[in-house]
Amino acid sequence: MLISTRPPLQRLKRFNRINQQRGVSMMEVLIALVLLVTTLLGATALQITGLQTNRSAYYRTQASLLAYDIADRIRLNAVYATGDSDRYSISTSSMATPSSSSCATNNSGCTAEQLRDIDLREWAENFVDITGVGQDGSNYRSLIPGGAGVVTASGSSFSVSVSWQELDWNVSTDSNKADSTKTFTLDFNATR
Repeated sequence: MLISTRPPLQRLKRFNRINQQRGVSMMEVLIALVLLVTTLLGATALQITGLQTNRSAYYRTQASLLAYDIADRIRLNAVYATGDSDRYSISTSSMATPSSSSCATNNSGCTAEQLRDIDLREWAENFVDITGVGQDGSNYRSLIPGGAGVVTASGSSFSVSVSWQELDWNVSTDSNKADSTKTFTLDFNATR
């Protein structure tokens, strides 16, 4: 038989220290889980913000491309465009459908007026369904959501505005989230 040389009180203190350590590893695991969940939520929030910013940048890029597209078309037909300030003025939200022309495919080519009609029709097709994609236009998708284009002129100076709808996430509550209108404007001179 083995007899301990320690006094009984010292054995009891040692036993109490072991009992005090119980549950510490469980607390460490819980704290680690809380940190892990917080980190994952933060990473998810960063991903969502990145996707929203990427989509917003895509819409701004498309608006810029559309504005520069019609600006280049006007510059290529500058003599006709600057002859009368209303020749290239257009608002895609309230416009009559520009006529289509087959002059681009025949040998004689296009007149300046026919070229303008082709330019406006092709540019407006980015915003509204002119050609009737599908039977009821249900397959048509504009280049940018809720997009509208406006071209105004004063002599040889032109202004192109492209507007679109974008979900505004910079509001305080979820119930206040709404579409906001963003606009890209390009001012240029057709003769330069």
